[in-house]
Formats: sequence, structure tokens, C-alpha cells
Amino acid sequence: MKRFNSIISKGLAVAATLLLSLCAYGQDVQPEAQQTEIAPSFSPSRLNKEVLHSSMVGIGSSNVLDTYLSPYNYTGTDYRIQREPQRMTNLWKGRVSNQSFIDLNVAINEHRPKTLDEYAGGLRYTQGWFYNFMGGNIVTPVERSSSRWNFAAGLAVSAYLGAVYIDRSGNNPAQAKADIMIDASGMVTYDMPIKRHHYLWRYQVSVPVMGIAFSPNYGQSYFEAFSLGHYDHNVLFAYPGNMPSMRHRLTLDIPIRRHVLRVGYVAQFNQSVFNHLKYHNYSHNFMIGFTKYLYRR
Repeated sequence: MKRFNSIISKGLAVAATLLLSLCAYGQDVQPEAQQTEIAPSFSPSRLNKEVLHSSMVGIGSSNVLDTYLSPYNYTGTDYRIQREPQRMTNLWKGRVSNQSFIDLNVAINEHRPKTLDEYAGGLRYTQGWFYNFMGGNIVTPVERSSSRWNFAAGLAVSAYLGAVYIDRSGNNPAQAKADIMIDASGMVTYDMPIKRHHYLWRYQVSVPVMGIAFSPNYGQSYFEAFSLGHYDHNVLFAYPGNMPSMRHRLTLDIPIRRHVLRVGYVAQFNQSVFNHLKYHNYSHNFMIGFTKYLYRR
């Protein structure tokens, strides 16, 4: 257990170093893209061509329950990587922004007697479109907004593929996780000027509204489901009644010379009750990374 945590921690340290190098390279290529002060004027040729790129790594706590595998909670450490490209579009008179989001996590847990280890994780990919209210710009609010506050709300399509595995002998030691959901999401930013620099707070919340999810039935083995082809209500309609989940993300952009350091907190509460099987995956992560502001040609 400690060996796995040590390996993952070293990997995160290497990833953070690579992020710093990439950020420095990007800033050297397009130094004019980074703004630490509100620009006095905005070129019409750049209208709705703003692009934001954020890369973050993080570590935190994990709490997983999957009654298909075990009636016990498993707790431990969660490791997370997030990548976020966001851009303004010309839709709805230039008030719509697009966000692509990649969220990858791996959790290494153990139950209370500390005799069994559990490995849980997965990859979620999201594409969302947000309407920017009051003529704001959620991508580069510091540079092109008449207010310190910016609000945006919209819908996103997210797809998740993951698994939970318990290190033990016997049948069904693993459980697959998969869903495709339509999420309702909202964002808010606040520009906090201190002296000549602008520190940008950004908060986003996402709630799955409807979609489809995979789950074995109670007592059904994966051999029956896939090798024998015995379908037993394995693809289900998911909605807040059987999949009450929520994802939160709070970040602060800190200008440091020609770079922008991003620190944040991510909380995810994923839950489901399918085929009389209960599942939850709660995580709290401290995140750190870098942000780049660019323009499309």
C-alpha cells in the first residue's frame, strides 16, 4: 500500500514539473496572450477568439462503497489529473462558450481492518456549452468584462468509464462503471484586483440530470452477463432519483510574472442505486497547476 502511494506521489511530482515546463514554453511562444492587468482596449479582430487552457494535478481523500463487491466502506487516497480547454464561440451573438473537460482519477483504499486493498478510478470526458449572462465573458473575464462578476450556465454531455477492484480471491473481484449523462452546469467568476494584479476566482458546479448507465443485477456475475449473454436490466435510465450526484470545482488564478498559477479544491459526490446495488464515491482533492490564455488565429 505505501509502495503504491509512493509511486503515485512521485508520478504527480513529475507531472507537475512537466506542467511548469509546458506553461513556460507556451508563454514564451505567445507572451502577449497573458494579461495581468485589464487591457485598456480590445481588438475587434480578437472578438470571440479567446481560449483558456488549464492543467492540474491533485491529491486528496477517497471514500468508496460498492455493495456488489463488499458491504464495507473503503477509504484512502485519491490522485487526480484534470485538463480543461475552454473557448468563446460565435453562437448566440458571441455569448456562448464551449468547455472540454477531462478528469482522470485513481484511488487506493483499504477497509477498516486493513486486510484488503481496493483500487478505484476512471476517466470522465465532458463537452459543455454555456450561455454567458449580462454580456460577460467567462473565458477571459479579467480582460473583457465590465463587471468583476461573471455568470454562465448551460448543458454538458459527459461520458464516464471506470472500475472498482478489490484485491482478493473469489468470484467478482471487480465492478465496471460506465455512464453517459446530460449534466446541468453553472459557472461564476470573480475578479479580485490587488495592487496591479488581478486574482481570478472561478467556481463551477455540475449535476447529472439524465442519461444511461451500466450495472449488473443483484447476484449476477460478469460471466453470465458477457460470456453467456444473459441480459438482466444491465442498461438503465439514470436520473437524480437513482443517481444523485454532484461535482464542485473552486479555483484561484494567481499571476506570477509571465505565468498564471492555478490552485483549487475539487469535491465530487457520485452516488447510484441500480438493481438494489448501492454505490458511492466521495472525494476531496487539493489541486495545483497552470493556466494559459491564448487566441485562435
